Amino acid sequence: MKITAIIGFGFCGRLAFLHLVKKAEKTKILIFEKNGPDALSAAFTSFSPHYILNVPAIKMSAFSDAPRNFCEFLQKKYPQLWSEIGENGFAPRRIYGEYLDELTKQGFVDAKKNGVEFEFITEEVTSIEKNFVINQKFTADRVLLATSFVQSALNAPSQAVEKLWGKDSHQFHEQKFTNETICLIGSGLTAVDVIVGFKNKNFAGKIFVISRRGNFPKKHFAQIQPSLNFISASDAQNGVLFLCLKIRNFLRQNPQFDLRHVVDSIRPITTSLWQNFDQKNKKLFLRLSPYWNIFRHRAPISSVQLIEQMIEHGQIEIRKKGVRKISEENGKTLVETKEEKIVCDLVVNCLGFEFKAEKYALFAQMLAADLLKKDLLLVESNHPQIQLLGGLNIGRDFECTSVPDLRVTVENLL
Repeated sequence: MKITAIIGFGFCGRLAFLHLVKKAEKTKILIFEKNGPDALSAAFTSFSPHYILNVPAIKMSAFSDAPRNFCEFLQKKYPQLWSEIGENGFAPRRIYGEYLDELTKQGFVDAKKNGVEFEFITEEVTSIEKNFVINQKFTADRVLLATSFVQSALNAPSQAVEKLWGKDSHQFHEQKFTNETICLIGSGLTAVDVIVGFKNKNFAGKIFVISRRGNFPKKHFAQIQPSLNFISASDAQNGVLFLCLKIRNFLRQNPQFDLRHVVDSIRPITTSLWQNFDQKNKKLFLRLSPYWNIFRHRAPISSVQLIEQMIEHGQIEIRKKGVRKISEENGKTLVETKEEKIVCDLVVNCLGFEFKAEKYALFAQMLAADLLKKDLLLVESNHPQIQLLGGLNIGRDFECTSVPDLRVTVENLL
């Protein structure tokens, strides 16, 4: 009997398990998840009902061949919420976690019905050898890597910075903040979540947002927009600068559109564009990617409007600077930039994911064992029976971070 090992049981690990069960092949599945069978990836394990998804419900089905699966879950389990948000609304992350839990539990039931053996192993995978011996005691014929990214760390005393999605961060999410001074490092979607969470608890204090560029994500469109279709995958052969010029000329000639329209139109071919760039143009595009992300990763309209109001009323101040030092003094936390020191009660790390392979102990070990090799952004498989799922393929696909992307990468693999 062939043995498949799934390393990590977040969204991609669960989806891989469900598809393997559905195929009902004579196989055994070893599931490795250090936090146990109830663990979910950080994106969906929130402790606040105020944290909402940034993708509409209609696009959040776990299965591309059943696009209304999540909507049907909402209609059945949360009819009042469904009546409020509809298919183009944004559901709480917590509820999406419940949806994945329900799918997983049904998957366990189906596995027994289909004669698919599985074993859940609650331990961290620290080594995979060339002969696929895992942690020096489990053997597999095939390995599916579905581990989660870690958040970029701040150079600061550990007690001075709140890790937003840590397994021990219940106190932060459940605590009632009132008039404190809060400093957020980073201004992406994580910062949006935090700000919305604070405001929905009637927070009346001050929020400083420190970010090198100081840009929050753009808001979603209220209605579905037309696809522009003026860029094709073959344009990659002409390079990034050619694409930038083509986009700029189009927007000058069509002022009714903005970069959000362009990014949405490119999204179906983003991976093809990336894969057709040569190494030089890939590196050039990475230099522009912070601006791409501002228009690519959207926030709900209500969240953006709330932040704009808080900025207008002076409750949020943005500092377009880098952080030089974070320290503690007299029970307060000091955040130093080049020009000033901000004294605050709490610092929240809202930085993005870490993409240095050496920051991941398992990747470092597998690189040394020649099972993985580095690519431009992270790692790629160096063995036909080791496959990376979802976002771990960022170096190959570039765009594979949201559910519509992730589910397809898993389905195509299995």
